[in-house]
Amino acid sequence: MRTLSKPNPDMLKSLEVDHAAVEKYPITLVTPMFGGGAKAGEVDGETPIRASAIRGQLRFWWRATRGAKFDTTYELRKRETEIFGDTERPSPVKVWVSGEKVNLKRRMSFPKYALYSAGDEMEKAKKQAEYTVGYTFELHIEYKDASLKSEIEAALWAWINFGGIGSRTRRGCGSLYCPDFSPQKAEVVANRFPNWFDRKVKDYDLKLLPAGESREWPTLSNRFKVRSQQGQVKQNWDEAIEAYRVFRRRANDGKQPNRPGRSHWPEADSIRTITRMKHPKHHKRYPHNKPANLIAFPRAEFGLPIIFEFKQKFDEDKNIPIAELRKRQWFEKEPYKTQLLPAGKDRLASPVILKPLAYGRQDAIGLIILLNQPPLKKLELQRVGRTDKWSYGEKEIHPKIHYDNNPMVDRNGTLRNSAIEAFLNSEEVERFCQSTNLNKR
Repeated sequence: MRTLSKPNPDMLKSLEVDHAAVEKYPITLVTPMFGGGAKAGEVDGETPIRASAIRGQLRFWWRATRGAKFDTTYELRKRETEIFGDTERPSPVKVWVSGEKVNLKRRMSFPKYALYSAGDEMEKAKKQAEYTVGYTFELHIEYKDASLKSEIEAALWAWINFGGIGSRTRRGCGSLYCPDFSPQKAEVVANRFPNWFDRKVKDYDLKLLPAGESREWPTLSNRFKVRSQQGQVKQNWDEAIEAYRVFRRRANDGKQPNRPGRSHWPEADSIRTITRMKHPKHHKRYPHNKPANLIAFPRAEFGLPIIFEFKQKFDEDKNIPIAELRKRQWFEKEPYKTQLLPAGKDRLASPVILKPLAYGRQDAIGLIILLNQPPLKKLELQRVGRTDKWSYGEKEIHPKIHYDNNPMVDRNGTLRNSAIEAFLNSEEVERFCQSTNLNKR
């Protein structure tokens, strides 16, 4: 007997509505969608786009846009419930999707750093996801309360242009194009993006908080950097990710190609100071005028957790007899594996969005844009697999320290106490805006 496939719940939902009152939006994936299925990191080939995932995205981007005008979470949640419902009150806004299963021949690879720390087990899922680019689905929205349309459209505009679907959307995965909300080419190329952005903020009646202010939830900011030359999606995605990668991995040139030397950032030497462990090769600070016993973790602002795993075998040890190596004390080895976390939490999403902003199914400009988030105030450094733990605060997150090659000094020579501010004003971002970081490593 032939087994019938399970009915698509989104399609069943579509039978329950007044189709004359439904808005329909065609949406295309312009970069590969990573994750979003039942298994972590995998795409569901039969139903890759789920209404529940889109509802979650619309909630997030509604809070980030229209929700920014509220001062407290109580006010925010009260209005959010009126729009999206809760366990006791159904939403007056119905959302469902229609689309075929993924069966595409077009492929786009991920920039390597876009999936940094995703894990080796994700390689198979990544290759599957590379074939989702170009997938088009139709989003259906029914408004039982017509006054809510402006609320949802503000969230749709932000989601389509600055968000995405699936995982790693803040690194450009699952980026979208929709002719109803994406800009036209003439509106954003040749440095016209700021005017388009400001006009849309006004059209959707959004309150964007100034730099230094935040709510208890992330909100959209008007702080961005744009590579506004016209170009293909993949090129602009690569450029945005490369600017970030080069800045975050500033280090001396290594002895081998594609293997950097000692980092210009303070975190590695900070962990050596905290654990009192260091290989003899690293007995001297680097750079040499870095303050003694400095403890600083400025890159925590870019998102947490951060895993620190030190190299344990060095070329310098190859000619040393094994008997001599065994005499080394525990503190003459590199630190054990540690992770940096926000105090009391498992993770902190990055406020930095790097992506191609599509003005067509294959064309885009490069964009770096920030979310305003509550400031990070406390950190915990933990030894992986052990109970060892060290706590740090704002002084370590926002160090103001002078030493050679300090990445916190921007391209104009100004010492910043915020890694995000240093990044926005860095040589890498300047090159991103003007031309390219590729092949300039």
